[in-house]
Amino acid sequence: MNVYKLIKKVRSYNSNADIGIIKRAYAFANEAHKGKKRESGDSYIIHPLNVAFILADFHLDEKTIAAGLLHDVVEDSPIRLKEIEKNFGKEIASLVDGVTNISKIKKDKETFDSENIIKMLMASTSDVRVILIKLADRLHNMRTLQYLNEERRKKIAKSTIEIYAPIAYRLGLYSVKGELEDLSFKFLFPKEYHKIKRELKASEKKRNQILEQIKNRLETALENADIKARIQGRIKHLYSIYKKLERKGINLKDISDLVALRVIAKNVKECYEILGIAHNLWKPVPGRLKDMIALPKSNLYQSIHTTLIGDSGVQFEIQIRTEDMHKIAEEGIAAHWKYKGVETDSSFDKRLSWLKEITELKREDPKEFLESMKVDLFGYEIYVFTPKGKVIVLPRGSSVLDFAYNVHSDIGNRGIGAKVNGKFVGLKHELKNGDIVEIITAKHQKPSREWLQFVKTLKARDGIRKALKLEKNIPVRRFIDKKRREENVFSSFVNVKGTEKMKARLARCCNPLPGDDIIGLHVKDGVAIHKKTCEVIKGQKKKAEVYWVEHFDSFINIGVLCEDRIGLMADIMNTMSRSEINVEKATAKTMKGGMAQCSFTIKFHSLEKLSNLLSRLKKVASVKRISLSL
Repeated sequence: MNVYKLIKKVRSYNSNADIGIIKRAYAFANEAHKGKKRESGDSYIIHPLNVAFILADFHLDEKTIAAGLLHDVVEDSPIRLKEIEKNFGKEIASLVDGVTNISKIKKDKETFDSENIIKMLMASTSDVRVILIKLADRLHNMRTLQYLNEERRKKIAKSTIEIYAPIAYRLGLYSVKGELEDLSFKFLFPKEYHKIKRELKASEKKRNQILEQIKNRLETALENADIKARIQGRIKHLYSIYKKLERKGINLKDISDLVALRVIAKNVKECYEILGIAHNLWKPVPGRLKDMIALPKSNLYQSIHTTLIGDSGVQFEIQIRTEDMHKIAEEGIAAHWKYKGVETDSSFDKRLSWLKEITELKREDPKEFLESMKVDLFGYEIYVFTPKGKVIVLPRGSSVLDFAYNVHSDIGNRGIGAKVNGKFVGLKHELKNGDIVEIITAKHQKPSREWLQFVKTLKARDGIRKALKLEKNIPVRRFIDKKRREENVFSSFVNVKGTEKMKARLARCCNPLPGDDIIGLHVKDGVAIHKKTCEVIKGQKKKAEVYWVEHFDSFINIGVLCEDRIGLMADIMNTMSRSEINVEKATAKTMKGGMAQCSFTIKFHSLEKLSNLLSRLKKVASVKRISLSL
């Protein structure tokens, strides 16, 4: 490999490229790295040259190629950025600066790495080529990772699979994502990697035979329908196979898309015609059709995926897309690049929207920010809908409140609950793919600091922080401490005199509420709390003196039995909002006889606040009965 092969490659896709700047950049980098060696024993210049080749695979412009050749010069030689600018101009110097890790903050290694990743992403918002160069740099380093010691290999592989592979996915660079994941998988889980590789090799001949039969049958059917489409086999990456095996707890032979075809059509109309032909030839597997032409992924990937059952009972996948969709899937963001005469357009902006959002969010502690970002930007996605059909893309595990803030910060700030697929739920309710969500708001509602403990997305966290006017860098626990929460559950608002730690529960027969005169009755699992007027306690000898606790710290379940009517849940939630109550969980179900049972989990700190809420709830129209439990 040499610079002349690089030049030939660039000319193959861009005959008008300024080759002179590539030659000068190579000579400059070669001189700067002279005498230095890589861990492999190769001359150091081999690394930037390989980075430039990868950038050429992305079909990038000559200035980006030059920056790739120069990307390590400032960090690994006495040459400063001003000299790069003097010799190659501001644009190339800016790209080199964006890629170079110039931060020398004396902090722990984890914080240092987090800051550099965040800095790289921030630099990329002004010029996405920064992140493309960094991806190329990481890809070549991963290809030569075997020359490092085991500790360094695992550390680099971990950050690659957690950060760089998902970034490649977000930019639509599927081949880069797949290779980064497979290389990371190889060094993080070598036994599992080699086991899957052996099993695939053993079944390769049989898979190819099946694939050829399916391909021939489909080609014949398309010719008869006068449809001219390209059909090619699709290779599934090893890490993707491993994740599916882990997630579903299945064996390799049970994976349906090990045998897969990709069909590339002329237009969208033909895509759906091909889908119909395929479904006539083979039986489709229920629930395994994904129409990502009608509903593209957040990185603008479009294709139809369907899983079918062959004559021998073997399941296989067919992907169907147009030439333009295939080009975007293969080239990612480079498919929009300016040198091709394509100015940045709305689709280009959408592909980068996740990156631009980072610049708008309040900076947290670098490590916490990075962990949040992994969930928000790089986790599995779900697609949920507003009542009008607008699609909101969220990371898996997102709550109703995450949805609200992603619609608008004002909606999030005033949210008190939601209707999900027509059923009332609380703000913490976890959303599923395809949910239709209608947020219920109240003008008196205000964000709570406790919301930060369960929201998943950066946008929600930032919106809550801004609304609360929190000072910068105040540490906030992301999730509720499980042990602490379990302790709080048993922090009762009723105590048994003389044995305050004894577990108490409210009796259902008389349904005592704060303000009622109460008495305890010893039972098998503790003490049951009754009203003094309750018929059950008459004649009982195992009585206990009990009292309401004025101040406590407890999650309390409030049950509200009422006549079902339109607007019922909204009225109840508004009542709670006016009482400045934050609902942890809310459910509602209809019952026979036109009744509805609503349940709410709320954390209280004082008997007075609980009593006030109960008094307000009793006044809500159609409420018949209120009960409490811990």
